[in-house]
Amino acid sequence: MDAHIKLQLTPVYTKQAPSITLNINGNTIFNEHLNDKIDFKHVVQSDHSLRLKIKRSGRTKSIINSDPGNGFIISKLDINGVKINPDVGSYQCTNNDYLETHTIHGKHFTLNGEYFLEIPYYTLRGQITKNKDRVNITGQHHKYCFFGASMTDWDFTQGTPPIHDKENYADLFMQKMGGINLASSGQTNQEIFETVYKYLKNNKVDVCLVQLIGTVGRQVKNANTKEIYRWSPHTNKNLDHVDEFTKSKLKNIQEYFVYLDTTPVLALQMPEYQKLVAYAEDRGSKIFFISYFRDEYDPMKQVIPNNMAPYFDIDPNTKYCKDNGHHATPEEQENYSQSLVDFIRKIT
Repeated sequence: MDAHIKLQLTPVYTKQAPSITLNINGNTIFNEHLNDKIDFKHVVQSDHSLRLKIKRSGRTKSIINSDPGNGFIISKLDINGVKINPDVGSYQCTNNDYLETHTIHGKHFTLNGEYFLEIPYYTLRGQITKNKDRVNITGQHHKYCFFGASMTDWDFTQGTPPIHDKENYADLFMQKMGGINLASSGQTNQEIFETVYKYLKNNKVDVCLVQLIGTVGRQVKNANTKEIYRWSPHTNKNLDHVDEFTKSKLKNIQEYFVYLDTTPVLALQMPEYQKLVAYAEDRGSKIFFISYFRDEYDPMKQVIPNNMAPYFDIDPNTKYCKDNGHHATPEEQENYSQSLVDFIRKIT
């Protein structure tokens, strides 16, 4: 599946339209005066990073004096159906009288310069490293099956009262509705995706409930040693190597996540979510994704609304959440289990 880019540029001027050059992944799409608002639609390979450049030139002293607001606005940026805030890109202001080169962020640009947005492509296919024997089975048929990590199989037995003897939401759900829980703590989204594909290939499931974790947590593989790590930009370990899955240097990935939100990354991945949905449906399964990150749930709801379970709304300010790696309290687990039961009963 290809990635679809929708971009709208709006000129701002009184007499002389700004000169604009639009380049996407090395291809020049537009190179002339932007006289009117224009909608651009462009298709790129879904397994490639996206590099968007918009250059403005021709601003002179006379334009500065007579038309100081002269420039252009990025009035729409949409990637695979996900609305992107243009502010996440950077605009380097160059070749301007009386002004040194500097970088700004925004949507409306008046100075000469170039807007740049690079979104790295992070595949959602990886390798299973946790409890591989649990999915290395064939011929099973379940009405409900849970996939995921962390809270899906969160162990409360090591806690102190009133946490002791509590259960995670997946197990609570199964007590009422039945099913099997194939979640494994410590997995990344890549491992979760791989588990779903592997299990559906050899077994039947009526409804798949797939709990996602944050986009920033991911599986990386050293291209030379083939070692696999669970990694995020907050990892202290210095992984100064090329990731085999993404063909990217880990230091570059870290810089990206530090300075940019994760919505563009998720937007570029959307075809992979849609591909998994289609794969499940071809095998008679309905799939629903579960997320407890609002900035990831909302974009997914825009694109695949019929495959999103209710939002897992946890309070990140509770002491329990802070002390337990951003996990839900037992009460939040119980509440979500019931909301999931209510949701499933309405659609099945």
